[in-house]
Amino acid sequence: MLNRTVIALDAQRYGLDVAGQNIANVNTPGYVRRSAVLVETPPPDPFSPGGGVNVAGLLASRAPLVDGRLRYEQPLASREGAVADQLGVLESGLGQAGSSLDEALASFYNTYATLGQSPTSATARQQVVVQGQSLARSFNDMASRFESQRRSADAEIRAQVTQLNALAAQLSGINRQIAQTEPSNAQGLYDQQAQVIKAMSSFVDLNVISRNDGVVDVSIGNGRALVLGERAYPIQVSSNASGYGTLLSDGAAVTTDVTGEITGGRIGGLLHVRDALIPSYTARLDQLAYTVANDVNAVTTAGYDLNGDPGVNFFAPPAAVAGAARLLAVNAAVVTDNSLVVTSSTTAVGNNDLALAIGRLQDTPMTGSTARPIEGWSDLVYAVATDAAGAKQNRDAHEEITQQLRNLWDQISGVSIDEEAASLMRFQKAYEANARFFQVVDDTLSLLMGLGR
Repeated sequence: MLNRTVIALDAQRYGLDVAGQNIANVNTPGYVRRSAVLVETPPPDPFSPGGGVNVAGLLASRAPLVDGRLRYEQPLASREGAVADQLGVLESGLGQAGSSLDEALASFYNTYATLGQSPTSATARQQVVVQGQSLARSFNDMASRFESQRRSADAEIRAQVTQLNALAAQLSGINRQIAQTEPSNAQGLYDQQAQVIKAMSSFVDLNVISRNDGVVDVSIGNGRALVLGERAYPIQVSSNASGYGTLLSDGAAVTTDVTGEITGGRIGGLLHVRDALIPSYTARLDQLAYTVANDVNAVTTAGYDLNGDPGVNFFAPPAAVAGAARLLAVNAAVVTDNSLVVTSSTTAVGNNDLALAIGRLQDTPMTGSTARPIEGWSDLVYAVATDAAGAKQNRDAHEEITQQLRNLWDQISGVSIDEEAASLMRFQKAYEANARFFQVVDDTLSLLMGLGR
């Protein structure tokens, strides 16, 4: 009987310890609430009221379904967040409407139209050259901004991969500790394991497989191993011919390029910006520069300069669409001698028909397009703004879902001070009751011994 009470006291004390552990870790990230599992000890014979209580073990209130859903939503939110961050910076570099490339385009065409009023004026001709150079620099600068943002995305990709590899190494170390620890003593390691996996899922999409011994395997892309048990397979970054990072995985039979396989997480978002979005914007900018230059050159080469000689290209002819914005420049001969600026379709001095024609190009659809030059720029700005707004909206939507899942996780696995306070009171009362049982037994025995004497 007394032995049963001693065991009961130990069980209630264990419950107090568990509640105290929960309260101590109420603010510990990733800590999963523990519960003491108490079971009734069967009676030794039919005439016994029972064998008391025993501690069956420790139960952690884990939520694997919620964890899995979080691993799905978090990479989506991180991806859209990365896209929104990068495009937000890029969008700010496009400038305000009326004070960016659109202003340079308008000023160039307007200056040529002004030249039409005084086609022999050396000052007006020089102003056309100056505005042409300003327009070329505007295209050059904008192309450089796109390239700079692309390089920025690449640098962040490399930094993010470094952090992911560090987490993979940390997870493999935790797996090693779990494999060497009794499952009943590994709850803290399981918490750390879950926290590391949660952190990793913000970088890339993960496929997580749990083994029976508590160790986990993690793969990315098309099943490329990142962590297998106690071994990590870090992602390598190799620079390609353009200097951008290519992601290589050793988690397969041979080293594999997995750049195109990573679509989720912050790394996936940065890759999308670097390899898809910015190149598409650059292509549109190049097309605009290429068409503007060729449309102007088509007019100038059909006319005559101030000396009555056949007209030359105003802009250095772009060799190709790709790189046209970055390389756009006014013809060096025109820069040196503004008498080469074409204003006339005839050799007659003072004719201004081509100067006015070039001025009207700003209100004329570009060759091969239905958009005017300034509209071509506006369409590009709108595309960037739309992509940025869409990424922000998607990020907010996924973050809201993620927050709801975290709230659900807190309800299932988190520590509630009120619940733990109730548990403390319950175990305390049970402990006091069992201690009181000792007192009653002691008083009874003392009475019996007194009667015997």
